[in-house]
Amino acid sequence: MTDVLHRLRIQAPPDRVFEAISTAEGIRQWWTRDAEMEAKPGGAGALGFYNRRFQPKVKVTAITPPSHLEWEVVNDAWPGRIIAFDLKPDAAGTVLNFAHRGFPDANEAYASANTRWGFYLVSLKSHIETGKGTPNPDDLNL
Repeated sequence: MTDVLHRLRIQAPPDRVFEAISTAEGIRQWWTRDAEMEAKPGGAGALGFYNRRFQPKVKVTAITPPSHLEWEVVNDAWPGRIIAFDLKPDAAGTVLNFAHRGFPDANEAYASANTRWGFYLVSLKSHIETGKGTPNPDDLNL
């Protein structure tokens, strides 16, 4: 199995970062404007990209504010089934360790997911630090 892994520092406290990754309103600012999310154990999430041509659906499998959030992908949007955000406070704010786990191969689908996650996590950082993210449909055609 192959995992997408990213690590970045965000100049804000973990509770602000956690709100941006766990709530529909937060997700709409950096990932996709078409987002529904129930921020509770077992909560459902639905995300739409490119006029809903791509529609991942997730279930919250673990949530420990403001340090850990984990989703299970419940449709065939990605072969990687587990998405996890781990937040740790540091002197400058928060260190975010991100994982999208379970891709069977390092192939084209994996490469696309890796590139897009990198872009959207930088969008998350920008949203929190400057107030301006680049969620879909305002994102780049990667």
